[in-house]
Amino acid sequence: MQINEFISQRKTRKMNNLSTMMREIEGYLTPAIIDSAKRCSHRLLAALPDSEHLSRNCVLLAYGGGKDSSYMVAYVRYIQGLIWQQRGDTFRLRISTNRHAAMSDSVMENIDRVYRALAIHHDAFVESLIVDGQQIRPFERHLPLPASVRQQNRSDVLMNGHRFRADARSTFCNACNLSMVNSFGLAAHYNGGVDMIITGDSPQEQTAYVAWARHLSRLFDAPTAEKDQGFRGFLQTLDGVALRYSAAIHGEEAVTPARRIMHQLARDPLFFNIYQDTAYEAGAHWALLNDFMRFRFDPLMFSFSESDCGNPTLMAHIRGLRAETLLQRSYAEGIREYVRFALGLMEQKDFPPQLIAEMAARYRDDAAIEQQRQRAARFAEETFGLDDTQLVCMIYSPFIAQGSQLRSWLTQQQIGLGEAAIRQLLAGERDDAALAQQLGQLSGLDLAQLRHCWRSSQVSSLLEGKSADPLSRVLRFDPHKAVIQVNHGVLQDTVTEVISGR
Repeated sequence: MQINEFISQRKTRKMNNLSTMMREIEGYLTPAIIDSAKRCSHRLLAALPDSEHLSRNCVLLAYGGGKDSSYMVAYVRYIQGLIWQQRGDTFRLRISTNRHAAMSDSVMENIDRVYRALAIHHDAFVESLIVDGQQIRPFERHLPLPASVRQQNRSDVLMNGHRFRADARSTFCNACNLSMVNSFGLAAHYNGGVDMIITGDSPQEQTAYVAWARHLSRLFDAPTAEKDQGFRGFLQTLDGVALRYSAAIHGEEAVTPARRIMHQLARDPLFFNIYQDTAYEAGAHWALLNDFMRFRFDPLMFSFSESDCGNPTLMAHIRGLRAETLLQRSYAEGIREYVRFALGLMEQKDFPPQLIAEMAARYRDDAAIEQQRQRAARFAEETFGLDDTQLVCMIYSPFIAQGSQLRSWLTQQQIGLGEAAIRQLLAGERDDAALAQQLGQLSGLDLAQLRHCWRSSQVSSLLEGKSADPLSRVLRFDPHKAVIQVNHGVLQDTVTEVISGR
């Protein structure tokens, strides 16, 4: 067989796979969605830089691996197929997934199922990528997570957790959000760059993101790129924020390129918005998710309002541990507080009633809560190498602000270490390798991290008045939180607390 004939046959086979997929997926799309996709395909054709040679256009789509982003991948893939049916050519689609330690193997399995259903594997028009820290690789079902990413995620959770007194979103989301933006920059620059980025955010949301980036840059007194610099400018502005934020959390010496934001792009892409064309609520495309793409809601990864991250399970767990230790109530009381809050978020996000009911059932009684507690503890150990003792230490944050909560932690947790010796060690007035090792076992932090915490100021919560400190202002403006009244077992009184989560 001649090489040209072989290539022609291979291309025909791929196109046949796409044709089959197009016929099959239309059985799961409503007439309204099909019509909207056709309108969207016409808009996209008009927006592509090279309208004559469509396959010269490279389009980037971020894919988190959750339910909403899975639907978005399907929608864009269908548009890609529509254009190919019309023109015999279509744009090249680059799908990028940012991976972190709290994305389990079940998320990779879901991504693989979605790609198989959409005939993405081995399609010359599609490039599926995994971003692990600074490393970009083609997607593979069983691609191992680099140890460096896992270690960085662990350090981020610990250091953010101690600085923010285990506030749920600050502990698990702040560094992760910056990492996600960095992955976007890396994917946009990779292999010569992209011409366009497809987003499902509304124009108002896009404007809000730019305003958010510029607001953060002002909070941290970081340089702000000019407004006319497009996506590059957005990334550059957030790089300045990431630099200062990471230095505040970890210390300047710990700010590695992996904690920065890639902004030196090969070219500056255009943005194309599909928000006006479709809706993302899982209930509106349940059959497409479940039956066609075989998306599965893993018991751990489907954590309240997220389906691609196990961290919300840990957010609930830490709330339970806080109630049990710091407030001297019961673990179950703390869990129920978080569950009420998180189910409310699910309702706000228009989750299908069956998913809300399923999540509520997981915490329906004390026995179910105990089962979830064990599951959360295993996840913390397997994902971040953290046990309950270290999570409880994070809740007390005993080393911050020169040990303002040190005595409380030592006393309430009945830790038989000398307070004076700890203070001398962390202030740099003495060396004691054995004591440093003991503190490391109790906290998960090494001596350099402990001493950085010691030198760091306390972050003010929403209830403690306004503060000029950038981290305090970040905490105050963070969404998805509520003010609640709880019983304090030590004080024998009702106290006001802030609860946050996903």
